[in-house]
Amino acid sequence: MTKVGGAAEGSGKRDRKGAQGRGFRVPTVQKLGSLLQLFIPDAVDESACSICKLQDIARHLGWDDGTTHRFLVSLTEIGMLERTSDDRYRIGVLAVQLASVYVAGSRLRGVVIRKIEELSAATCLTADIAALQCGAMVVIASRQGSTPLTSRCMLGEKVPLHATAGGKAILSQLDDGEVEELCRGKLVALASNTRTTMSSLMRDIAAARESRFVGTLSEYAEGLRSIAIPLPAGCFGVRPAALACSGPAILSGSGWEIAEEELRAFAAQLHSGAF
Repeated sequence: MTKVGGAAEGSGKRDRKGAQGRGFRVPTVQKLGSLLQLFIPDAVDESACSICKLQDIARHLGWDDGTTHRFLVSLTEIGMLERTSDDRYRIGVLAVQLASVYVAGSRLRGVVIRKIEELSAATCLTADIAALQCGAMVVIASRQGSTPLTSRCMLGEKVPLHATAGGKAILSQLDDGEVEELCRGKLVALASNTRTTMSSLMRDIAAARESRFVGTLSEYAEGLRSIAIPLPAGCFGVRPAALACSGPAILSGSGWEIAEEELRAFAAQLHSGAF
């Protein structure tokens, strides 16, 4: 008899609800998750997404080649992965289908996605939706801006929480203990104004909690400005998310003023339950 997550398998009608409450896990599913995480791009570690050959995947995960091959073949057969002519693996069509179903499953998600289209068109800035996933901010929808110098994140890309307005908007919805657990030891300096101490980061988060608005300048990249509002848990998954605009700090016209006005108004609507 094998134990999984503290609960014995094959025990008949045991308290499944209780087992789930204690963190019941299926090892095979956990392994699949670890493998699929390798295909998510990382904004800081650009080499992470280059792990796409069988031997590279096996070495990175510490698996033998045979086990890795079985997992890759199974994921390829169901369409979650695709195998290229040069024996590399990449995300498959099933992932796109699931993402489409996910977006269509909530009226509020549709409202927020339309909002990034409106924001980008009105301001020429890049507008993104991002959510908390695996200890990072993951971009799940984006509309690229049209300024000469644009800010752009790949869909699915993992971005540090501590150096972006969107990341801080997400952190503002967590308690202090969760923030410290997610960020301690990860406050890497990326630009001249990056917060590299927990005390400075916590001050920003406290201000974000009070105003439901975040602004950053030269924290993720020099000359890059971003502003964001929190999106409540349930809007994009069970974890908090954020809606952000980003682009060059020096921008001709009234793009930044429009972006801030629109985001603050949208945050008030969300908070009031207008949607």
